[in-house]
Amino acid sequence: MAFKDVLGHERVKKILRKALQKKKIPNSILFCGPKGVGKEEMALVLAKAINCERKKDDACEKCTSCKGINAGNFPDVMVIQPDGNVIKIEQMRALRKIAYLKPMVGKKRVFIVTEAEKMTEAAANSLLKVLEEPPLFSYVLLMTHNPFLILSTIKSRCQILNFPPLSKEDIERELMEKGFTEEKARVISRLVRGNLKQALGLDWEDVQVTRKQAWMLFLSLVKRENFAFFLRNYAFSYKSLVKQDWEQILEILSSFCRDLVLLKEKSDSNLLMNPDYEDEIRKMEELVSLDWLMKCLEKIDFAIYGLGKNLNVNLLVSSFFSNFKEWEYA
Repeated sequence: MAFKDVLGHERVKKILRKALQKKKIPNSILFCGPKGVGKEEMALVLAKAINCERKKDDACEKCTSCKGINAGNFPDVMVIQPDGNVIKIEQMRALRKIAYLKPMVGKKRVFIVTEAEKMTEAAANSLLKVLEEPPLFSYVLLMTHNPFLILSTIKSRCQILNFPPLSKEDIERELMEKGFTEEKARVISRLVRGNLKQALGLDWEDVQVTRKQAWMLFLSLVKRENFAFFLRNYAFSYKSLVKQDWEQILEILSSFCRDLVLLKEKSDSNLLMNPDYEDEIRKMEELVSLDWLMKCLEKIDFAIYGLGKNLNVNLLVSSFFSNFKEWEYA
């Protein structure tokens, strides 16, 4: 994989290639962006480009260094991942010890720290010592989807590169190149909020089952019926429903709301996120107002935000349903 093979993020590619050409790569870089948008892939390409034997600003994919990094057995490129739920101080101490040693076979050492927000305070402070006294032979690339959890002292010593969510169009094209039909690619690309990794990992049959669940929930909210059934299944029995499942149901529920807004506004139906549900969605046009739909979208976004903050799923689901009982629908 070279820079051209990383989907999107042309601005980041341009910055990195220019820095490589000028031989001015910062010793520490913080890659910030949602999960699954290509941060780790970009970091590996940068690690290869730094050590490439043939090119100055990209990975050639043919030299010994590029092949070794691709195979995961290049001793001067290390990927550091959380040990369990955290990155421990012992991991950062090992990084610090190795960072000041000359590379074994490559031009430079590159440390890629995934989920850097999971560093313990002690681990972060240990890494800080490396960033304060940058080694001559090493680069530290930090990945995070939540930069607010990174110590300000670490952020101040890093070049920060932001990775926005990938566009629906980019994900749709990528899925079609992987063999998805146009309809499947279109539906999935609109459900994953710019997360290519999630899109590629979804099974279409599972997606259809979840979409059906979300549609039944949408009908329940619009018609104000069967609340007890959904509370029983999604709140009181929440232990059988993992957080990711509920989050996906909410994402799809949001897509139905947005489609109904689009139809009520008489917009182009080609923009529907669920084109195969168009006839069913049209039947809902007269049942709720635009104001109700906007409130619904607001509550869905709040629930998704709460899941991201690891709030209690039971309380989130119960609160979500309770919000709909007193609303005016028209």
